[in-house]
Amino acid sequence: MAKTAKIAPVFLSAGIPDPKRNPKYISTADILAIREAVTALTLAVVPRGKLVFGGHPAISPLVYLAAKSVGGQNNVTIFQSNYFRGQVPEESRGFDRLIWTRKSGGREESLALMRRKMIASENFGFGIFIGGMEGIEEEWEMFEKRHPNGLAYPIASTGAASKILLRQKIKRSETVLRQQLLGEFVYGTLFRKLLGIV
Repeated sequence: MAKTAKIAPVFLSAGIPDPKRNPKYISTADILAIREAVTALTLAVVPRGKLVFGGHPAISPLVYLAAKSVGGQNNVTIFQSNYFRGQVPEESRGFDRLIWTRKSGGREESLALMRRKMIASENFGFGIFIGGMEGIEEEWEMFEKRHPNGLAYPIASTGAASKILLRQKIKRSETVLRQQLLGEFVYGTLFRKLLGIV
């Protein structure tokens, strides 16, 4: 049996927009595509390398189930803020590598601290941004500053913040890449291309 090639650590920033919050995110969000993309990314990464993400009630269970299905739970690190300790889904507690960051003032301060620690936790080769709201946009900025040589991809076909990031961050001259990020819904194929998995 062929040995699985390793890849650089991957940072995942993903979320399902809350319909009660800013309509600019939910208006383009494709919830099914967000779920499929998160699952496909997990299945592509965890047999080959580390996947790091911040816990989100709609995302953590998807990552957990996909990683478990391929025996890759040890390659997943989930960050959670103590601010949300009472709201964490059971699947999040199932990860072997669950890192709690301290509560720092209110919600926004606690999230900012968690994001800084999470994005500094590895020498990431890739940042994958799926769906989401303003937190995904904030994590993109932090990722770019901390990992200037990392490749950051907004999966714009999932809509929401990732679609906004495509318009703002990916050069119009990169036509093929823009088309893939916006129009490719076969996420397993897309992630193999983006991550250089043969």
